[in-house]
Amino acid sequence: MDICRNILIVIFLFSFTFSYSQSIDAIKKKNEKTEKEIAYLNKLLENARKDKSSTIQKVSIINQKISKGKEMIQSLTNEVNYLDGQIKKNESVKSGLESDKQRMLEFYSKMVYETWKKRNESDKLIYIFSSSSFAQAYARYKYFEQVQDYSKRQIQLIEQTNDSLTAINKELSKLMTLKSETQFKITSQNNQLIREQNEANTYIADLKKKEKELLRKLNIEIKNRERFKKELEKLIAVQAKKSGSKNSTYKLTPEEKLISDDFAKNRGKLPWPVEQGFVSEKFGVNVHPVFKQVKLNNAGITITTSRNADVRAVFKGVVTEIMFIPGDNNVVIVRHGNYLTVYSNLVEIFIKKGDTVNVKQKIGKLAVSSGNNSTLNFQVWRDKDNLDPQLWLTPW
Repeated sequence: MDICRNILIVIFLFSFTFSYSQSIDAIKKKNEKTEKEIAYLNKLLENARKDKSSTIQKVSIINQKISKGKEMIQSLTNEVNYLDGQIKKNESVKSGLESDKQRMLEFYSKMVYETWKKRNESDKLIYIFSSSSFAQAYARYKYFEQVQDYSKRQIQLIEQTNDSLTAINKELSKLMTLKSETQFKITSQNNQLIREQNEANTYIADLKKKEKELLRKLNIEIKNRERFKKELEKLIAVQAKKSGSKNSTYKLTPEEKLISDDFAKNRGKLPWPVEQGFVSEKFGVNVHPVFKQVKLNNAGITITTSRNADVRAVFKGVVTEIMFIPGDNNVVIVRHGNYLTVYSNLVEIFIKKGDTVNVKQKIGKLAVSSGNNSTLNFQVWRDKDNLDPQLWLTPW
């Protein structure tokens, strides 16, 4: 039984190390990704702070940082819970090993004492030679030999148990250190969240002092969005008519049909239209981050990114329109069969109408928005249907 237990301990330590490594690697990989995202947000915020006035963009970046910070805390908490489970498993195994060791030591002590009482070699010989037959003498001889062998095996088992206990204690020490370090990170992250929330509250308070002026600008923005959506719907209808369609569906050439099918197959896999950034306003109806009574309807997603960032095509297609829209600067529309992708707020254009573009090809450069960074409004349409672009992009 003791041999089996020690074999099981070796198996446990191997499987523990493997599963622990796998689980911790997954958690660390996620944490590293979140840390990179937070580092990028810090750069955006640092740039936004150069504008001394309070801006919606600052609030938006801080809110995103808080969201990512909470993700980090949850991940770190999962790590602590996992470590607690491993610590309990190790402590349970350690307790069993210590019980086995104590029992083996007690048994070995008794055996040594009994051997000591019969330590006289002549007594053993007399006991063997006093046998009534050769078979009995041989049996008594084998008995003393087996006692000696068993004693050696007991010593080996005690040594193996000591080795197992050393390994378990080493793992426990490692786990306890990791748990302590992770708990410290959680505390630090919580303190950081409090500081960031206080900073956001300060900006919000300043913005509310300018409520009348900001609401006026928001009303203009809402009207511009509605006007742009209507212009886009008209443009889509005109293009459908030009294609020879008798309804609102764009009539495809065989080549366009292939592109359209490929685009559809890549739902959830398309590259982002900028190298880095975050979704500061989602698709559909959004509550304003400062003025909660205001609701903004977004026909796409708004991505906050670095100042003057390059914009890239998310899929191969043909540039069907380049136009200037007040409040949105230059807008580029790329057709991918039945699908359209729309890129707004470009200050420079690298392509022209009729050009064929490839995946990740640069099509323009973004204007600098209020807050000292840049924002891109990105839309996806299928004929006259307005789609949620985030569902088409690869998860970031």
